[in-house]
Amino acid sequence: MVYFIRNIFAVDYFQLTKHFQFSIFNFQLTKMPLKNHITTTATGLFSRNGIKRVSMDDVARKANVSKRTLYEFFKDKEDLLIGVLGKLREPMSEHIELLDRNTGKGTALDILLLFYERIMERPVWLCDEFFDDIIRYPKAFKALLDGKRKFLSKIIELLKRGEKENVFVSDINYDIISLMAQQHFNRSGPSDIYSKYTHEEVHNTIFYIFLRGICTDTGRDILESFILKMKYKKEFEYSNL
Repeated sequence: MVYFIRNIFAVDYFQLTKHFQFSIFNFQLTKMPLKNHITTTATGLFSRNGIKRVSMDDVARKANVSKRTLYEFFKDKEDLLIGVLGKLREPMSEHIELLDRNTGKGTALDILLLFYERIMERPVWLCDEFFDDIIRYPKAFKALLDGKRKFLSKIIELLKRGEKENVFVSDINYDIISLMAQQHFNRSGPSDIYSKYTHEEVHNTIFYIFLRGICTDTGRDILESFILKMKYKKEFEYSNL
């Protein structure tokens, strides 16, 4: 769960709402403001190469804009990086709030599972170098941590709600969960694991083990149905390749 929370910001959240249903590598410039286009282009470059290896020249060239135009929107690389983090965070927050409002009689566990399903549909993972490099940019690093803490607060809010709905057990120490997550926010993560297993395998394993540990019998029934659905969905996708 710790690494699930940490890497939640390593996903392309442009895929999460109808407003952002386009690939960060395939879009029409006329459909989005120029600043948004530059930010999206930078997200793609940073996600693949880290921050240090991407220059403002690289961003301008890839975005097909002049450097002068780039600096009209972003005063420096750190300012651009903060814009990238905001662009990643906002659709994610909007989507989980939307699920919370429109799930009907769904429980907090249903919301978490639906959200997880969406973010795992077409993820774009940020490379380890991104998290190593961002420490060199204090304002951007603070923005990253603030965003993660805000998201963690929402997760804990849902866990507490799940207690009342009898899908999560009532003896969860939220202080420990919060402290463990925040302690790992400054770390780049288990890159050696990702060299052996896919991001999807790692995140599914950690996420499902965590939920199984805190679910009641009612919650486990919901979780196991979801896992079975995801298994059949994946097998169906493979059979249609």
